[in-house]
Amino acid sequence: MPIAKKVVILLTSTLTVMSGATIGPVLPLMNEVFADTPNAALLTRLVLTMPALFIVISSPIAGYLVDRYGRKTLLLVSTLLYGIAGSAGSWLDTLTAILISRALLGVSVAGVMTVCITLIGDYYSGPERQRMIGMQNAFMAFGGVLFITSGGLLADISWRAPFLIYTAALVLLPVIALIITEPGRIRRSPNQQNQDIDSSSSLFTATLIISMAFFGMAMFYMIPVHIPFKLVQFGSMNSTKIGLALSTFVLMGAIISLNYHHFLRRMTYPAIYLVCFFLLGTGYVFISFAGSYAQIFTGMVIGGIGSGLLMPNSSIWLLSEAPEHLRGRFSGMLTTAVFLGQFISPIMTQPLVDAFSISTGFLIIGVAVAMVSIFIALTLGLMKKNLTR
Repeated sequence: MPIAKKVVILLTSTLTVMSGATIGPVLPLMNEVFADTPNAALLTRLVLTMPALFIVISSPIAGYLVDRYGRKTLLLVSTLLYGIAGSAGSWLDTLTAILISRALLGVSVAGVMTVCITLIGDYYSGPERQRMIGMQNAFMAFGGVLFITSGGLLADISWRAPFLIYTAALVLLPVIALIITEPGRIRRSPNQQNQDIDSSSSLFTATLIISMAFFGMAMFYMIPVHIPFKLVQFGSMNSTKIGLALSTFVLMGAIISLNYHHFLRRMTYPAIYLVCFFLLGTGYVFISFAGSYAQIFTGMVIGGIGSGLLMPNSSIWLLSEAPEHLRGRFSGMLTTAVFLGQFISPIMTQPLVDAFSISTGFLIIGVAVAMVSIFIALTLGLMKKNLTR
């Protein structure tokens, strides 16, 4: 496969992580600016996660459109909408208007992510697909480091400035039009399609994978949602330092994602999930007891290692189960699960923070996530003969 297509897919994939990560460091500033708005504390957090809700709503539709009408046109339209809606926060004046623009951003991300996952399934197979998925998630994570750090630096200039980063999508638009080609697809009759589904365990396994991806992402998103507010408690904390702390977590995930194929050579998919959730939970427990900016990094490193296994494991396993003619819809289902987890994350965790504290919230969630790894060890591990590659 020409290197140009690989580069375009990888760069376009970074847009999905940019949808939330870029403005993470600016949340405390937005909370101050819109302090007079009712429920400002919750609404400013929803600015971060609002795209996720509309990704959830739009992804099944995007999956259908990808399978029915093809990949390239949807990718072009989605990228254009992304650049316009994402950057709108740089000039909009109310939280309501910003939330609407973030909703449109979510619609665009649904198309971008669904198409990118599907194209990897179309263009690659076997070990090459495993490496490409690992590279995709690594690029997304490294992009997250860049976008979070840039967002933190720009936030020290103005809370509006980080929104301008979204215009990068408009630069990618002509490159996508030039490089990406529509893959050839096999046409199957309805009887053949039904037979493919009925004669396999694909739907059961897909449900399992999607559930793990949903839960993992809901827990993962505690970091960008709550860490900025925990760090502010230490005093003398500017947006640049907050961005650097968030980047540490994402950077560790990027390094692990890049090496995911090495894990898959030695471990089953369920075993990788076990390691993922155990490390993520352990990292959160460390964060809960951290008493300084420096100590936060220990938990960030441990949790970040675990987080780097979540999406490659989910994507590769799901693509290996997806029939060719349903690849777009399976990718759309995974996209839905990932971003539903992101959207629900503050709704699930904010009550704990309000009732106790941010530190106690991380402790409770960390223990719960670690217990999920025990569940996986006791259940999915026993099924490994039926859930192998």
